[in-house]
Amino acid sequence: MGNRKVHPLLEQGEMFLIAGVYDALSAKLAERAGFHAVVVTGYGVSASLLGEPDFGLMTQSELIDAARRICNAVKIPVSVDCDTGYGGALNVFRMVKALKEMGARGMLLEDQVWPKRCGHMRGKDVIPAEEHVQKIKAAVEARGDYALMITARTDALATHGLDEAIRRANLYKEAGADLLFVEAPRTVDDLREIGRQCPPPLVINCIEGGQTPILPLEQLQELGFIAVGYVLSGLYAAAKAMADVYACLREHGTSQPMQDRMMDFDEFADVIGLSERYLLDERFKG
Repeated sequence: MGNRKVHPLLEQGEMFLIAGVYDALSAKLAERAGFHAVVVTGYGVSASLLGEPDFGLMTQSELIDAARRICNAVKIPVSVDCDTGYGGALNVFRMVKALKEMGARGMLLEDQVWPKRCGHMRGKDVIPAEEHVQKIKAAVEARGDYALMITARTDALATHGLDEAIRRANLYKEAGADLLFVEAPRTVDDLREIGRQCPPPLVINCIEGGQTPILPLEQLQELGFIAVGYVLSGLYAAAKAMADVYACLREHGTSQPMQDRMMDFDEFADVIGLSERYLLDERFKG
């Protein structure tokens, strides 16, 4: 394991902002905006693929298929929200193998009971800490020398309190996790204690309308966080935009009132690489 390649984001040793994506198009738009990394959000894939909440309804194969398409669509590092690993340590082992094959560069693994639910929803429960330790160890072994960044997430704050969440995070670090993620802290004091008692590097999710206070990047860095994920911002923005344009069409019978808030044919064609496809097509016409 000593020769394992370091993930490019960790190698920089600097704070990094990560956009959440849920399909190939959202990943392309994040890359176009200048993000250096994205995370495939299980919440977003469940919502966009199934039209269902993040309630443990999506299967491992559905997530893997979505993540593979995203990895193929962009050149920047892609991390994948792997939920609980969809089973025990052997399921995690298989999941890591699939991530390596698709070229993913990171995974998140949480300690919820399956079926899980979004970390900002009520009614969660967690498995014994030692059981999740074994999942982390399985991920580390399956990773081998490949540069896959393993983020260990605990949801124990909501179920057992902050002290237990911090205890678990430290256990997961000892098991080999690269980053630690205590889900859904509710106050700045919670964030401060996590930063003080958990070994770096630390992850935080900023979710509009969620339980965690959204703070400036500078303040989060001072509190000890290095990876800041805005994992649902794109999904929520896209949903609002589509709801607005569909309402406009129903009311006015035309998109004209909203055209200044939309891409047109040529601009969208540029996003999805139409000009490159034209050139490739010409090459093979002989």
